[in-house]
Amino acid sequence: MSSRSEPVGGSESYGDTPARFEPHAAMTDFESRVADWLPIGEALKRILSAAVPLATEVVPLDESLGRVLATNVVAPTGVPPWNSSAMDGYAVRAEDITGASSHNHVELLVGGAVLAATRFEGQVAAGQAVRIMTGGAVPDGADTVVRVEDTDREDGQPGVIVINNARDSGRHVRPAAEDWNQGDTVVAAGTSIGPGQIAVLASAHAAEVSVHQRPVVAIIASGDELHDIDSGPPPPHRIPESNSRVVAAAVRLAGGVPVRLGIAKDDASDIHAHLEKAKDADFVITLGGASMGEGDLFKRVLDDTSFRLAFWRVKLRPGTPTSFGHLPRKDRPDLAVFGLPGNPASAFVTFEVLVRPFLRAVAGHTRVHRQVISVRAAEDLRSAKGITGFLRVALTRTDGVAQATLSGPQGSGLVNSLGAADGLAMIPEGVDLIRLGDEVDVILLDSPSGLSAHASDFGQAR
Repeated sequence: MSSRSEPVGGSESYGDTPARFEPHAAMTDFESRVADWLPIGEALKRILSAAVPLATEVVPLDESLGRVLATNVVAPTGVPPWNSSAMDGYAVRAEDITGASSHNHVELLVGGAVLAATRFEGQVAAGQAVRIMTGGAVPDGADTVVRVEDTDREDGQPGVIVINNARDSGRHVRPAAEDWNQGDTVVAAGTSIGPGQIAVLASAHAAEVSVHQRPVVAIIASGDELHDIDSGPPPPHRIPESNSRVVAAAVRLAGGVPVRLGIAKDDASDIHAHLEKAKDADFVITLGGASMGEGDLFKRVLDDTSFRLAFWRVKLRPGTPTSFGHLPRKDRPDLAVFGLPGNPASAFVTFEVLVRPFLRAVAGHTRVHRQVISVRAAEDLRSAKGITGFLRVALTRTDGVAQATLSGPQGSGLVNSLGAADGLAMIPEGVDLIRLGDEVDVILLDSPSGLSAHASDFGQAR
């Protein structure tokens, strides 16, 4: 993991701190402090206020997919650079084919041919035609391309083309610079690069582009009960560790570089050691140890460092005991630390709702939230009234209407419903029931359902 040149933490300076995260007079105290219980909007506001785009790097165009352009790309030439043909046919003057029909043939002398990479020297004169391919440069003097289907070259006269339809008069000539002019900004800084942007950049001769670096995200699971599946089947009383893999996959899909640092034991010194391994990342995600149990040591370990807590506990379910803060680093930007709960559904939901927008922001994206669609509830959807509930749902479309059904049991320790989920249905704070047939907003996840309707950014007012 390499250091980055721009801050990803807050703007506050806490003075020189050791290169290592040594024990320090406690700057926060999870044990005694009152939980913040932030609404989601406020939690996101605090998180995103600490997100500063990473430094830039130049990469080959083929490696820029999913990245964010850091500088404007300006067209070195107009596109297309000349008048070009939209058809295979013959370049002619419109006035020379006036009145042409199946009963009134117009004969023109073929003066040459234009292939895709050749030009016609000279000008199309009266009574003349030039054979041309799609994309070929239309010769001077011609203002029309007659499609091949409206011609007859078998009229017994070599070098003569017969036009039997005038419907193409004045058509099928793409004007020079129809797409853009020389000097135009064709892709602006801050644009996320997808296949369409690749086409534009290639057409603008951009073999290399300046993009924001990908965030390097350290991921630390914790718990003596967890077993790394790379070590074989779990022994008795141990469970497979899945959270770090789920989060790593989500980080990768969001455009980050995940670094799984293994499983920290329920031991303060081992947690310190794992945090030390994470110090060169752009930010850290810890999994587990977020609640108030005897073995929940992450908070206690952070209490013994110079950690600055932004909040602890959010009004969402699953994932209430989520925290966010920063570890200062000497001569380096602060290290952002997300503390996510250890239950799989909780880790998944809190990443999607709170962490993913931060990752997207530090990667330079301006659109940081997933799309939201309004669908019909295909069954009653329930949540606790004092929080925002996020239910894993499958989406279907019946008679043109998108509908949401629970993708499985919603317990926070269960994983099967994650694999079957197309989205997260949002039950607003203050609402405990959305009835069958009522509308519900759903955050679209990465899934093959392909549903889209009434899309907007999560977090924006409806």
